Amino acid sequence: MTAYWTPTARSYFARVTKARIGEGVTEAVSEAAAERLAGLKKPEMALAAEQAMAGSGWLPALLRTQPPAEPEQVEAEALAHAAE
Repeated sequence: MTAYWTPTARSYFARVTKARIGEGVTEAVSEAAAERLAGLKKPEMALAAEQAMAGSGWLPALLRTQPPAEPEQVEAEALAHAAE
């Protein structure tokens, strides 16, 4: 999904709460970066979040997928299910 979508002020940050913006910045950058944005008004916060998170590859939880399983893990799960 990161190849097709990037969180921007217009596409994401302006549409979510300030708390959600702070959570995203904390995940993608750092807690200190999120704290620096906390006192801003929402439009300024959205733009600052876009700049801070540019190139991070961060996605909201709803757009994330689980990484593919390692071959050993798949084999172990298959053996476990076969033993049942």
